[in-house]
Amino acid sequence: MLAITRSLPLRIPTRLFSTTPISLSGHSKWSTIKHDKAKNDAEKNKIANKFSNAIAVATKLGGSDPSHNVRLATAIENAQKNNVLKKVIEQAIKRGAGIGSEKKNVDTALYEGVGPGGVSFVVESLTDNKTRTIGLVRSAFTKAGGSLSPTLYQFDRRGLIVIEKGELTFDDIFEKVIEVGAEDLEEIEGEDFIEIITDPSDTGKIADELKKEFTIKEVGISYIPKEDMLVDISDEDTKIKYDKFIAALEEISDVTDYYSNLKNEE
Repeated sequence: MLAITRSLPLRIPTRLFSTTPISLSGHSKWSTIKHDKAKNDAEKNKIANKFSNAIAVATKLGGSDPSHNVRLATAIENAQKNNVLKKVIEQAIKRGAGIGSEKKNVDTALYEGVGPGGVSFVVESLTDNKTRTIGLVRSAFTKAGGSLSPTLYQFDRRGLIVIEKGELTFDDIFEKVIEVGAEDLEEIEGEDFIEIITDPSDTGKIADELKKEFTIKEVGISYIPKEDMLVDISDEDTKIKYDKFIAALEEISDVTDYYSNLKNEE
């Protein structure tokens, strides 16, 4: 069974923060409300940007017609379920297709690097300025004590499809999935989803077949760390540095996805 250690652009992590109440003279309830609203708006914009990037990438790679691009159809559906505005979705499709007011020479780019604790990363992006993007990504690695460095040899590039399990047993799903050409599948612990691994060139075709019987939650290409390349982080200081580095990557709007070889990443 392949070990899957990745971070999906559509699975937005929830981080916990510890705050200490501060009593300030003249500090009003309204200022607190405005502050909270600003934070909420920023978080909403961040989430919308991730869905927008997923749509743009799907369009760039498979075309702007969701009826012939299951990856795009899934990305749009996920965005709609998370209340992303119709205008944002339409602009993302135009950006990926390079048409209309969003007409820019956007392209995908891949970066390799080593971060805190010697953890290897593959970082994907969609950008209209590769010089800007590589500068931002390099800065994130450097500030975390890491660097851009070859890491792709530590990963396998595979297609990834996530489906809802529903009422079927794993064995029932296994038979159906293998019949349509999938390489492997694994039940996501604690969730009603199945992750399916495919040859990258067959991902779209297999997803088209699976959507006839299953609800598809995600379609894409993933970089899965090789078993003998997994690393672990044991000390708290390094874990903190790692979390800060991940936060820095997620702040880069051009970054669409990232993958690591961290063992048992949550």
